[in-house]
Amino acid sequence: MELRNKLGAAALLAATAMASLAGCGGRDDEDNKDAGPGCTGVCSTDAGTDAGAGTTDAGTDAGAGMTIAAARKVPFGTKVTLRDVVISDIHYEKLSTSNGSSWRSFFWVTDPALPTQGLFIEKFYDDTPEAYHPQPGNKVDIEGYFGTEPNYEPFTGRRHHLVNDYRNSKKLIITLKSDAGVDARVPANEVTPEQLVASLDMAQSSAALLGTRVHVAGPLALTNPQPEALKRVDSLTDGGSLYYGFAVGNGILVFHDKTRDRSLSDGGVDAKCDFQKAALDGGTVTFPNGLSGVWDTYTFAPCKDGGTDITGCGDNVSDSGVPGSTKPYTYTIIPQDCADLPGVVTPAVVE
Repeated sequence: MELRNKLGAAALLAATAMASLAGCGGRDDEDNKDAGPGCTGVCSTDAGTDAGAGTTDAGTDAGAGMTIAAARKVPFGTKVTLRDVVISDIHYEKLSTSNGSSWRSFFWVTDPALPTQGLFIEKFYDDTPEAYHPQPGNKVDIEGYFGTEPNYEPFTGRRHHLVNDYRNSKKLIITLKSDAGVDARVPANEVTPEQLVASLDMAQSSAALLGTRVHVAGPLALTNPQPEALKRVDSLTDGGSLYYGFAVGNGILVFHDKTRDRSLSDGGVDAKCDFQKAALDGGTVTFPNGLSGVWDTYTFAPCKDGGTDITGCGDNVSDSGVPGSTKPYTYTIIPQDCADLPGVVTPAVVE
């Protein structure tokens, strides 16, 4: 499995039929080893009805296209066209090592006409156009197939997305309409912690603001540097004290994959804005002006062998879920950089 930097999200839906098959994602690497988007089993507990191995064309998909809210309610495998949506943030990207010109990219889009609606998009290397390199602020039309990320994907599993229909040789098609730069992004939705809490028990098909950038009003305090929901859990070994983020306010999860400090191969540290570390060191962390990021789902799928390389072990469990609960996924804020996390640290008093 190709090594990737996965971003998370958090809180949710009581599990009914836990997914048993992971078959709702595009191919996983350039060797085309993995499943396509047409769900052949229960891939989620809350998106429309399962369309089986085939695909369908939604009757409302012609002409002006479909709203993102409507897309989240169609059967898996349904063909969907989104028109004039704007790329807000890039989750992961990689230039092909085979030809040096094709891009694979996972990103979010928002509808500027309906700015509370967003969706995750997965472009594979040979999706059309192959050389298109998605950038925040791009206005695009997207034609793809609705489904969910495979359950075995650490962090992003079960997340609603549009992707190609690889099994039926149907590509995701992106048409670039304009490239006005990052300032053309749809502004973040201004929200209170209470508004986000109100979505925590709602399904993806109806949760407010999902897949969009949000700015949570301050002041906020970091209230839990190690929330159970973000704990790393191994299949065969104890995950120890590794947690993939922290909680603010009254329990809003923050998945800090892009903002935490990282160890370098030469023994150094890529220091960013690791407020979890600051809190564990005894400091008090506050966000006087709030914080920002993408609001989307989070789940955890450990390696079957208990290995440490969660995104590269190649064999993750298929029944991903939220540690410490029976929920299949939850929601979290995903800051994209340190500008999204304008925190203030008050060091512990040493007597």
